[in-house]
Amino acid sequence: MRPYHITTQFVNYSLSLRPRTLASTNLHSVKRKAFISYSSMFNTSQTLSTSDVYYSTTPIDLKAPYNVTTAGRKTILITGGARGLGEGVLRNFAKLGATVIVGDLNETRGESVIEELRKSSGNLNVHFLPLDVTSYTSQCEFFRSARKLSPTGKITTVIANAGVAELGSFIESSPTKIPLDVDPPEPDMTTVDVNFKGVLYTTKLALHHLRSSPVGQRELILVGSMSSFASGPMMAIYSATKHGVLGLFRSIRLFPSKRDGVRINMICPYFVDTPIVPIGGKVMLAGLEIAVLDDVVDAVSRLVCDEGIAGRCLAIAPRQAGGVMEVGVQEMESVDAFCRRVVIAMNMQSKMEIFTKFLVDIVWLLVVGPMLRLFKE
Repeated sequence: MRPYHITTQFVNYSLSLRPRTLASTNLHSVKRKAFISYSSMFNTSQTLSTSDVYYSTTPIDLKAPYNVTTAGRKTILITGGARGLGEGVLRNFAKLGATVIVGDLNETRGESVIEELRKSSGNLNVHFLPLDVTSYTSQCEFFRSARKLSPTGKITTVIANAGVAELGSFIESSPTKIPLDVDPPEPDMTTVDVNFKGVLYTTKLALHHLRSSPVGQRELILVGSMSSFASGPMMAIYSATKHGVLGLFRSIRLFPSKRDGVRINMICPYFVDTPIVPIGGKVMLAGLEIAVLDDVVDAVSRLVCDEGIAGRCLAIAPRQAGGVMEVGVQEMESVDAFCRRVVIAMNMQSKMEIFTKFLVDIVWLLVVGPMLRLFKE
């Protein structure tokens, strides 16, 4: 287990060597291994350059241009990419020359979009795979198959986009109609399964498979909503799931992102005219300005292509309300000190484990080894 050490602009992490069985090892190698195990507590760190920043200490300059040509060397996975926001992001990165692999339940729509995109963009490295994000087995197969489709066998970017609107009615509109001695119907948990459990599965597998790419080329983008910050009338479960995604982002943006070298960012769009908005929602929003899909696509593109952005959250509001903006900066900064203390505590635990291994080496060298040799003689 390696210690975790964080600094303001970059991260150091020390590598520890696991001791082998020492009974069959000569004295010189035993002494050397014991010395290495002990010294690794103090000075065997590998410093990452400041270009490998996993937590941006300055706000994003949303007016600054970014280099879209970096997209051409990326392999991007998108969950729920057959329509809506995911389709918009897919189309953008296909035009930029990226390898894009989308997964969705809607196989007919997904295959149709991919076929059309290959013709219109000339990019043959766009693929569709069937995916049920609520199934861990399905997600595992999706990630394994995606690596096989990647020209490099690697995954650089994962966008956890799949989501659904509020399904069913969690809070009864007329609770008095149900007698007190009758249990209310079980709530429909599809929204929880897709919007939160599915994101947890995607995040778990992303952190695993992104290790296939070099440090500095690993990135995960979580898709939340304005409901991650605000209440959603008549959308109790949906709002709860999006609050959950924000909580997940805040919990992992510093760790394990720093340990694993993964840039973790998040977007939180306002209502956008996509199929996820139900008819009732569209009626309620009639006459009101909504967010623009192009702004969402641009926000994701910036987070993917600007490799200096990490640990940040972009909201996409209606343009009259500000359009793309960074949110949650001050609040997240206020918990930074606590997060650092947690990482320091984990670092101390790792150092103690290394010291314990050193003591085991010494005991084998000075006590157990000689005794075994005596018994053999």
